[in-house]
Amino acid sequence: MFRKSYLATGIAIGALVLTIGLDGNSASAQTTLTMATGDAVGSLRNQVGNWVRDQLAEQDGALRVQHIEGPVLGNAAQITDQVIDGSVDIFGTDAAWLTPYSDLLKTTSFAFVFRDEEHLSNVFDSDLMASVEEAMADEFGIRILAVGVLPARTFFSLDPLASDSDLDDLKIRSPQLNVWIESYQSLGANPTPVNWNEVFLALQTGLVEAGHGLPADVIANQWHLAAPHITALEDMFAVHAWFMNEDRWQSLSPAEQEELTSVMDASIDWLAERSDELDHDAVVTMLQDGGGTYTSHNQANVDRIAAAIGEDRVVLFPDAAYQALRQGALDRARELEGTADWWGGGLVDQIQAIE
Repeated sequence: MFRKSYLATGIAIGALVLTIGLDGNSASAQTTLTMATGDAVGSLRNQVGNWVRDQLAEQDGALRVQHIEGPVLGNAAQITDQVIDGSVDIFGTDAAWLTPYSDLLKTTSFAFVFRDEEHLSNVFDSDLMASVEEAMADEFGIRILAVGVLPARTFFSLDPLASDSDLDDLKIRSPQLNVWIESYQSLGANPTPVNWNEVFLALQTGLVEAGHGLPADVIANQWHLAAPHITALEDMFAVHAWFMNEDRWQSLSPAEQEELTSVMDASIDWLAERSDELDHDAVVTMLQDGGGTYTSHNQANVDRIAAAIGEDRVVLFPDAAYQALRQGALDRARELEGTADWWGGGLVDQIQAIE
């Protein structure tokens, strides 16, 4: 279900530690890597960083990681730069921050390019992704260790979104990133850049009429109290990526590389399972507190939420409306191919051809 890869960096903080046996006659080399996750202490990414640290310690192999917790090293873009220059070995964050280095990863921030979670996972397991990984290592010094699909981003709106026409000119909060802005425009919406920590106020005052994010992320910001109607169309999935400075990766022995990638792969499984639980619980809590409705094109999603809050507040999004939104997004994604700051021609069709 999840794609693994290999990443490395020229390290400035990582250290080689020698552990001397109790008898004083034996010594074993132990490599310590610096790792950051960037998100707040207690957040899901912070938790998975600690999980990786603890797993490596419990295995008692050649590797250890020093997990630098919280945003002390700066924002995601700044930490990514630190991985590239070798002052940090490993970073775990949203793959959206790797879009400047990969056309393929850029498409993960565009609506409906991927049919569903399974399709995106299969793309990550494909030869296309393998070629992207090697190109990033060669060109930018970024070695991907593991990539995994998290739950889909979800719409939170002042009014229910019951059809594709309800997105026409919908004022939706967007980060100041062209790929997101174009994506929302392809759905007919009117993207409005707003800082993440200002979204609740923007919803409350009507500056925007909708937001778009992972329920487990936005519940703390209480979007649902201003925009209680939740619509899950699985148009854009969140993606977690572990990546490493390439030079540092190459400095590891084959056994160390295998040890590291094994734990990183396992962490993706842990993260996917935990994030799904948190997202479901967050949606149920927000519907209970906010009193809104839940809409999805996916019958399984509808049934799961209905079992928790009752059928009277759950709506199945019409298939014709869903297909119209998806086709509009794909048409726009193809129009953008080959233009400045976008992806190369034919990439969308390459992605669609992967089963």
